[in-house]
Amino acid sequence: MLPNLFINGFSVLQGDAAAEDFAPFMDVRKLRRAEPISKNALLCALRAFEQARITDEDRAHLAISLAMGAGALSSTLKFMDSIIEDGDELSSPTAFASSVHNSTALFLSLVLGIHGPCVVTGQLDASFAGALLTAQQFLAKNKCEQVLVAVTEDVNTLFSDLLHKEPHAMDPFIYQPQLPPTRLAGALVVSAKPTPATQFVLHSVSLAPTADVHTHSEPLLPIHSCAHSVLLLAEYLKKKESFALREQFAGVVLEIEGSVYVRP
Repeated sequence: MLPNLFINGFSVLQGDAAAEDFAPFMDVRKLRRAEPISKNALLCALRAFEQARITDEDRAHLAISLAMGAGALSSTLKFMDSIIEDGDELSSPTAFASSVHNSTALFLSLVLGIHGPCVVTGQLDASFAGALLTAQQFLAKNKCEQVLVAVTEDVNTLFSDLLHKEPHAMDPFIYQPQLPPTRLAGALVVSAKPTPATQFVLHSVSLAPTADVHTHSEPLLPIHSCAHSVLLLAEYLKKKESFALREQFAGVVLEIEGSVYVRP
């Protein structure tokens, strides 16, 4: 039996994190070489930690469940360009290191001082759902007391140009392809038991296949639907009432039932 997920901190970011956004938390100069998608996820994590009242001691015992549907597009294309221009042997090791999904998880664990288990889910649209289900497994198996569930998606100029010329080239994975794609990141701190900082509780999370591969969800932003799921969840949480989220895309259906946590 998988546990409920008690949400103790939650943050969503549309667009890119600015240098001044990190001022309350850390010296931004330490992040000058970090990729935008990693910095965006970090800022959301720091804000979620603040809500969840996570101390430096707590951080060491957290787990990370990271969702990256399409991965680091900018770094991946830089790496591919370096292969084309300089050949396999002289391709850029820096671009390669930043292109893999795990690089963002490593970045988060190093900067935040997290020493617990870490899993990265890269299943396109289903990535955020997979990250939530992974967090449930961590908690059910007592691997940790709280989990940082993060999601971050990338865009770049080439990707934007492709969608402008061929709006349906990425169907059904991109919502509203006629508009400029937008980076988005989010983070939740969840636990199997309520804490003094608990705000919401997710009673169930399910991901099921369907023969219908069309998208039936109402899009909020022109973004990859992996990130769209966390944005949709944020909209429900803002209402501070019970909800039943249902999002269908690319042959799968994500369903989440939740409510405001009421202390006994």
